[in-house]
Amino acid sequence: MAVVGFLVFVEFSSGFLQGFYLPVINEIKEHLNATDASIAWFITVQSLAAGVCVPVLAKLGDIFGHRRILRIAILAVLVGTALVAFAPNLPLVLFGRVLCGPLAVWLPLELAIVHNQIHGETARRAIGMLISALTIGALIGSLAAGAASALIGSLVVRLAIPVIIVAISAVFVFTLVPESTVRANPRIDWPGFILLAVFMLVLLWGINMLKASPGLGVVLVVVALVLMACFVWFELRADAPAINLRVLFSNRLWPVYATSFLFGIVLFGTQSITTTFLAGKPELVGYGFGLTAGQISLFTGLNTLLGAVGAAVYAFIAQKITLRGVLMTGTGAIAVAQLLLIFGHAAFPVVIVSVALAGLGGGFLLGGLPAATAEVAPADETGIATGIYNSVKTLGGAVAGAIFASVLAAFVIPEAHAASATGYVTVWIICAVATGVCPFILLLLRSSHSRTPVA
Repeated sequence: MAVVGFLVFVEFSSGFLQGFYLPVINEIKEHLNATDASIAWFITVQSLAAGVCVPVLAKLGDIFGHRRILRIAILAVLVGTALVAFAPNLPLVLFGRVLCGPLAVWLPLELAIVHNQIHGETARRAIGMLISALTIGALIGSLAAGAASALIGSLVVRLAIPVIIVAISAVFVFTLVPESTVRANPRIDWPGFILLAVFMLVLLWGINMLKASPGLGVVLVVVALVLMACFVWFELRADAPAINLRVLFSNRLWPVYATSFLFGIVLFGTQSITTTFLAGKPELVGYGFGLTAGQISLFTGLNTLLGAVGAAVYAFIAQKITLRGVLMTGTGAIAVAQLLLIFGHAAFPVVIVSVALAGLGGGFLLGGLPAATAEVAPADETGIATGIYNSVKTLGGAVAGAIFASVLAAFVIPEAHAASATGYVTVWIICAVATGVCPFILLLLRSSHSRTPVA
């Protein structure tokens, strides 16, 4: 279990980076004399790079060793964070953000290393520890960014903090983390990898463009669907495919992926929506509580902390009700949280309960979904299986962002330049349906023995 302790710090570092940059984006913009439009790429290019990197690097981990690829990924992020801190212009900073894309593959590679070293309940608890570290790291990263802004005048010095955190993680990965021993077929399906990378890049780019330029966005999504069809056709005929689609679409994995996608809709798609709803002034828009940024951060902290708790305890609960039972409980809790918002969003105590319930249920899923993926995937495909889990969850959030933006734009209060309560309720209905169907999807989940439910 010593390896888990080192990986916990690595995953804490991952969360720290994800939480640290968002509060200081405006300062980075002013430091670089960038425009609002150009600095928006600070987040976008990292997301696009992550979408391309995760499945490719995860599969290469299965082939060449998960620690080896984790070392490459962590060095890329180290260089990327250094460029963000010290680069003198926006293009170099954005290149640094591209190099930070492999940050998203750290967790899939770590999960593969864990499952190669330990099994059963111990592995489940280890995964819970990793997810909790990631979640708490994001919260502490956000708080650290605010504290550093108050204590350290130089933005460059503050941006050096993530560089130090990643450097420590790199030392652990290079000196204390063991290599996995199971290997996939050493043949590399380069055409498949290229098709997969281009498909993910075009799809995520298209989804991002749907809000800014709907026509171009639709064209890019259509092109992505054509590329996906080509990828499926090619992979089903390949001797050593980049992704084993027959396993992916079996009832060992597709219910987990479908649940991950639908969970991603709520997890990523409602973050900004919850913030704007809580900040809404009732006397102006007829909803919300007029909360300040500091007060809203308390809600965010509550949700995050309960998510960490859920991820930490899911393995213990799974001993009583099975892992599938935990996943069904988590999705059910989130669905109930959305129902509370639909019918009780005017009552402050109801909103608090909803945020707490969604946080705890989300924690069950953040821990349980990757565990279920790793447990039912073939031993030589753990990296790519958990990498796809990560990608479809992110894809769900990207789709939700485009859909929810359109929904809120369709219900606008012109004089207030804000969405109406009907728009928010519509979003919550979508989220309730998305998570409400998950327990029924999970009933179809089976282990590697086709007639045995996941225990």
